[in-house]
Amino acid sequence: MNMEHIKVLLIEDNPGDARLIQEMLAEEKNISFDLEWKDNLSEGLKRLAEGGIDVVLLDLTLPDSRGFNTFTRVQEKAHQVPIIVLTGLDDETLAIRAVRQGAQDYLVKGKVDSYHLVHAILYAIARRRVGERQFIIQELKEYDGKEGKPAYIAFKGKVYDVSDSRLWKNGIHANIHFAGNDLTENILKAPHSEEVLIKFHIIGELTRKESFRRKLLLKMVELHPHPILVHFSIAYSIAVSLLALLYIFTGNVYFERSSYYLIILGFLAAPFSALSGLLSWKITYEGRMTRIFARKIIFSVVLLFVTTVCFVWRIQNPNILITTTYLSYIYLTMVVSLVPIVTILGYDGGKIVYS
Repeated sequence: MNMEHIKVLLIEDNPGDARLIQEMLAEEKNISFDLEWKDNLSEGLKRLAEGGIDVVLLDLTLPDSRGFNTFTRVQEKAHQVPIIVLTGLDDETLAIRAVRQGAQDYLVKGKVDSYHLVHAILYAIARRRVGERQFIIQELKEYDGKEGKPAYIAFKGKVYDVSDSRLWKNGIHANIHFAGNDLTENILKAPHSEEVLIKFHIIGELTRKESFRRKLLLKMVELHPHPILVHFSIAYSIAVSLLALLYIFTGNVYFERSSYYLIILGFLAAPFSALSGLLSWKITYEGRMTRIFARKIIFSVVLLFVTTVCFVWRIQNPNILITTTYLSYIYLTMVVSLVPIVTILGYDGGKIVYS
């Protein structure tokens, strides 16, 4: 097929919509579009049977067929021909379903212009002609959206082109997601559904040739060690401060002793929490440094430092809180400071996961 001359079959029962599509295709000066219009499914299927069609623009609501069945009948008649579904806002769910079942794309009537219509047609044909490209993770990293390069992301083995999205400026989304990476785990954790990706073109598949070491690390990350371990550090740090303050107000030595025991547990838990977070960052986010990750690293170091100092100080001076001196207030201040430290770490962790 000569890419400069494309045969388009439009199956659409609304003359106004058909005329608008014809006008939009006529605006393209570099490609010649030969548009054939059929206003019902029966006539459209007959034309498909004759062959020679490069792409189908299909309305799902026709006089002789309605809903998802319209798509399946066209797909059965010409499964090698790319199909772009035309839909209204009320039928967008059906269009998404059609894309999941093999349609190349969908366009919402009234929201598409000449550029996006031509863009969708060319993408649909290109994918049918050459099939989906195979990417390994090293190749995917080249498409990071920087310096004018395309921005690709991977999800569940599919590679999506997000270059034209206003949400992916310079290959970055929400300051924490970066193009050129497999974002499967991030998207699955996000509050929105994966259907947001339906709007983007699939341009290939991600294949992995991972080393045994990386496979082992990925399996470890899949067990979510950091979300599990970080809760210990948060809980212990808050309880240490609370019990120390209770001792100050009540004078009950058991509160101070309980605070000490929890310092020990916090001292033991903090390094594992920090290391598991570092592992997740390296594997899931490819070690990309952003402001939020830098802050988490800094406050993790601060948490380790404060916990260690409190632990060692309390061992060397068991009566540090009991004997009221200026050192007691310094120690108490350090203990209480654990609360804002772990609060910031917990907040940033939640922001990373749910943004």
